[in-house]
Amino acid sequence: MNRKQITIRIIALALVMCVITGVLSLRLVYLQLVHGEEYAASAQSQTSVRYNIKASRGNILDRDGARMVSNQLSYTVQFNDYEWNRELQNEVILRVCEILDQSGIEHYDSLPLTKIFPLVYTIEDFDTRDGKALQEYVKKKLKLEELPSAAELFTRLCELYEIDTGYDFKEQRCIMGVRYEMERRDFGAYAPFTLATGLDIDTAAHIAQLYQELPGVSIEADSTRRYETTAAAHMLGYVGIIWKEEYAELKDQGYGLNDILGKAGLEKALESYLHGVDGKETLVTDITGQVVERYVSTEPDPGDNCFLTIDLDLQEVAEQALAETIENIRIKGASSRTGAGADAEGGAVVVIDVDTGEILAMASYPTYNLASFNADYKMLNEDPLTPMVNRATSGLYPPGSTFKMVTSVAALEEGIITGNTQIRDLGRYTYWDDYQPRCWIYKDSGRTHGLINVSEALKYSCNYFYYEVGRVMGIDTLVEWASRLGLGKKTGIELGDKAGQIASPETISDWEGGLVLQAAIGQSAHQFTPLQLANYVATIVNGGTRYQPHLLKKVMDYSLSETVEEIEPIVLDQIDLKPETIEAVKKGMRGVVTEDGTASSVFLNYPIEVGGKTGSAQTRSGRSAHGVFVSFAPYDEPEIAVCVVGEHAGSGGSVAPVCVAIYNEYFGLNEIDDPSDLSEGGVVHN
Repeated sequence: MNRKQITIRIIALALVMCVITGVLSLRLVYLQLVHGEEYAASAQSQTSVRYNIKASRGNILDRDGARMVSNQLSYTVQFNDYEWNRELQNEVILRVCEILDQSGIEHYDSLPLTKIFPLVYTIEDFDTRDGKALQEYVKKKLKLEELPSAAELFTRLCELYEIDTGYDFKEQRCIMGVRYEMERRDFGAYAPFTLATGLDIDTAAHIAQLYQELPGVSIEADSTRRYETTAAAHMLGYVGIIWKEEYAELKDQGYGLNDILGKAGLEKALESYLHGVDGKETLVTDITGQVVERYVSTEPDPGDNCFLTIDLDLQEVAEQALAETIENIRIKGASSRTGAGADAEGGAVVVIDVDTGEILAMASYPTYNLASFNADYKMLNEDPLTPMVNRATSGLYPPGSTFKMVTSVAALEEGIITGNTQIRDLGRYTYWDDYQPRCWIYKDSGRTHGLINVSEALKYSCNYFYYEVGRVMGIDTLVEWASRLGLGKKTGIELGDKAGQIASPETISDWEGGLVLQAAIGQSAHQFTPLQLANYVATIVNGGTRYQPHLLKKVMDYSLSETVEEIEPIVLDQIDLKPETIEAVKKGMRGVVTEDGTASSVFLNYPIEVGGKTGSAQTRSGRSAHGVFVSFAPYDEPEIAVCVVGEHAGSGGSVAPVCVAIYNEYFGLNEIDDPSDLSEGGVVHN
């Protein structure tokens, strides 16, 4: 290419650039000078509002991927400020609530006033979240320093919200409840109000088609929790809409005023994994409030899926066996001569992997149905059997003779006895003149256990043996070993749990020397959870490693394509137990379930070698003793440890069939060809 051609091309390019610049300049002049005022007015008359697009909540699955909690498509009904007609709001509220009521769908209403006569407050303790919110509201909105009577509050709210006197009481109460809820959740331009969630397609369509009659009411697609199992209610927990008080703490983490978050159980404990990141939707409205543009600016990011350590099949078996066993104890007790167990009423069971601290099953009885929890709440809350309490982690029980392994380990490790040391049971322990307790066999029949070693003392649950060992050892050493084995302290499980206490001079103000005898056999002021008891047995039979019990096994992203986190076992303490200590204790626990041990009838001819220990924990006068049974299996190489507690079940042996049902499921004995071979000894077949 010669110089002349290059010059021509440069001139042509310059001319093109001049033309483009001229066109753009003319367009700019046209927009600014000719239509500038028009476009400026249009821009000033438009308003942009950003709303959250709810992210799907992560699923909860068992260890093998069976879904326990998932999501299902549903709808929510919302009030949006940009179309809300304040002159018609009471009428609109009432119309929407009537449609919801006809469909059996509850709407949010935390105003603590009865919805029927007599008109009274529905809470007694005003130091609760709802109580404090009402007091703050009365002071701020009604300008009252003290809470008025329920009737006066009703009258004042009717006046404040200009509720027509032509409405009947039920309608007035409905309107004021929703208006109160709207104010409590700061309904406004940047905070739409969610009236109800979980609408079915028919109810949603009914409300949607009335959009012209219901200004400011919209139906939004959403997801609600779907419970794939009726088991594990106490572990799984439930979700609910965020409260203003919670929002104040969580807003910096991206939460909105209408967000759903975990309120109890693993839904709450695993909130940081399960809760996704909401997307953003922008609505542009003109000066009349009409939406002129709507677009998604940020897509939502769903929460992660949480795999639990729970085996769902084992969990369901444990719950069924616990419920059936307690009912059977109650029936048999009512027809027995002594009546022991006739007042059985609740219980718990925990199954733990001895080598990892993973919880394979954890049941509490009585239980409840998560799918109908909101509708059943009032009934559940008033039930004297407290079905909402997780007895496995929050129930505190005297361990009875299941504590004797602590005394055994302490005495063997401290050199107070060896596995061959024998103590003669004389029936009545006479070391002190003013306190002479008797061994249970002497009390029942006048006989004694004779000359007996530690394994035999565990097998026959000889109190006299442990009276002597406990006295010689002293309470300080006993407390030290109980603590090292994890008793009387929180376990660290994700759900949270109660610490309980070890009987000692620190927990009993009028401590006397003779109380060490009761402490050594598991009576006195010991109070432990079933979870602690299961974990302490696991610690002994695995050789002395005390793991932190846990329920979360791994976390994966919502698409199950990437592992977010694998949960590794956490060692809380490493106790170097002597092999002969472990063998002596295991031998004693093996004896409990064989020959003439205290639980031998339950495990007669059982095909798996297991170890166990019964306990009868005395309760207040007039009530049957609590039944406690702890166990491990297989005997030679333990894999799991189990604790079963039956409130007022009479004895530990009475709840041992729960353990048999669990072993049947865990070891696959329910799948054998001829289950009649296992029909003896209380074995449960499903």
